[in-house]
Amino acid sequence: MSGSERRKYKRLPIKLGLSCRRVGSAAEKSHTGCTVDVSPGGLYFETAIGTFKPGNLLKVRLSIPPTTGLLEFGGKISGFARVLRTCNICDSRTDTNLSSGRYGVAAEFCRSPKLCT
Repeated sequence: MSGSERRKYKRLPIKLGLSCRRVGSAAEKSHTGCTVDVSPGGLYFETAIGTFKPGNLLKVRLSIPPTTGLLEFGGKISGFARVLRTCNICDSRTDTNLSSGRYGVAAEFCRSPKLCT
């Protein structure tokens, strides 16, 4: 690890469709979003819902697009992740700090996610 980089795993800047829900609430519905980056240890994603809080446990499902020689028909991976931090994403198109209606969520995988059906 060099300089101020403290991450254990290298992050890949990849946009994948994501659905997630908070674990522990039967009434909790699934929320959608899009990853900004992913590593074997965690992910950062953007979503329109701002209800996640640090410490929340999430069930996460990522949609993997078809990839020649790897996943010919695409697939999904899922796993559990703990929310580390959240932030309100400001709209960069204006000079003010107005909310864009999007929220950033950084989460750490509890275990490596697995390919699912």
